[in-house]
Amino acid sequence: MSTAQLQINARANAVLLVGTALTSAIVVGALAAWDPRVAVAACAGVIAIPVAVLRPRLVVYLLLLTIFASAFTVGGVTLNRLAAPLAVIAVISVLLQSRPRVQFSRLTLAAITGYAMLALASLAWTVNVGATVNSLASLSISLAYMGAFALLVRDGGDVRTLFWVGAVCSIALGLWWAASYALGVSRYANAAGDPNFIAALQVVALLMVLALASHARTPARRVSLYLAVAIIAGSIVATLSRGGLVALLVAVILIAVTPASLLFGSRRRKFALMFSVAGGLALLLAFAWGDLSSRFAQGLNEPGVAAGRGDLDLAAIHGFQDHPVLGLGFGGFMPSSLGLLRTTPGVQLAVHLRCLAPNTAEYLRSAGTFCTGQPVHDAYIESLVELGIPGLLLFVGILGATGVSLIRTARRASQGGDPFIASTAVALAVGLAGLAVASFALSTETSRATWMIVGLSLALPGMLPSPGSSRNHVSVRG
Repeated sequence: MSTAQLQINARANAVLLVGTALTSAIVVGALAAWDPRVAVAACAGVIAIPVAVLRPRLVVYLLLLTIFASAFTVGGVTLNRLAAPLAVIAVISVLLQSRPRVQFSRLTLAAITGYAMLALASLAWTVNVGATVNSLASLSISLAYMGAFALLVRDGGDVRTLFWVGAVCSIALGLWWAASYALGVSRYANAAGDPNFIAALQVVALLMVLALASHARTPARRVSLYLAVAIIAGSIVATLSRGGLVALLVAVILIAVTPASLLFGSRRRKFALMFSVAGGLALLLAFAWGDLSSRFAQGLNEPGVAAGRGDLDLAAIHGFQDHPVLGLGFGGFMPSSLGLLRTTPGVQLAVHLRCLAPNTAEYLRSAGTFCTGQPVHDAYIESLVELGIPGLLLFVGILGATGVSLIRTARRASQGGDPFIASTAVALAVGLAGLAVASFALSTETSRATWMIVGLSLALPGMLPSPGSSRNHVSVRG
């Protein structure tokens, strides 16, 4: 190409760049006059979309940030929904730019595909089309997140950076919750989001930080990360989440029985940290014991059990009995919940109508909209009532297959001399176990944290030397 042609192309690119910038400025200015929040979102999009196209691997860090900041909205739209298109753009971009090699677990892929197809097919029999469409949109966002983590996280360096982003976010979130609790802010009115989901997410983050600490390059960095573990554990207590505390206890037990080399580097470090964490948690529990004992007493003694969750379980089982084969349809329980509660014997209906009374916890939590419908607060029973026995088996299959894949990856990494990937796989497996326990008290079918772990479980095997032909894994080229 001649010099003259290069100059012409450079001028054309400059004109295109200037024209695009001016057009964007005009559009953002017009949006600012209409709604400043929408203008901010558009401005962010102008920056983020080129990044998703040109540097798609950076998108996963943004996605992780939105998981921790899921309660925040722009123009009434959650950050998760704003980031999902970027995840799709980034995945398409990386597939067009290169041919990534990954080793996907066939069992995990089969469970994911079956669950997604069953949820989509439920449009044919759902009791509420609008609710099913909304739930399918949420599932689509989760699948976009999963695909981004599976395809854009390519090596140990990406994982390490991702975990550092998670550590910073979890420390900030932990300090927020600790400060909120100290200041007496109601857990239902906390701007950071639902305390139960936050507690479950912090359990996963704690494991991420432990994986980083086990391979910290300097003692000072390791001590800093162990301090972060203490902050995160303290924030779980500060949420006063019963399910979060049980998930933390399960995670601690699993950490205790995990070989020291995987999450600590040595037995001495393991015993020192476990002893320190146990002492710190004992102090925190003593400080918050009054509020915690009140929460657990409420769950055991209040009519309906745990602010009516036992009633919701009974109503869900009633709904399953009415639709025993394929359920109410994906997302169909929430709009049907009050109707089912009214026709379920033994239910304390007054507990569920308190959301209409100002100055109650339920009213604060939902601004009076809780009476339009409630989730089951149990991912397993909710899967059963909405998608029948096939849906429950497929949801449990996703969790089980992901856990098996992570354990298998940890073994391969240990045998192949990649201790960081081994630690990562174990940390994610323990975090997934914590989420699985928390799911008995939360509706986590479309939880971004769960699908992030599923995506990473698909990415990690591709970072290891190929084991050759295997019945359990298949190499895929995008």
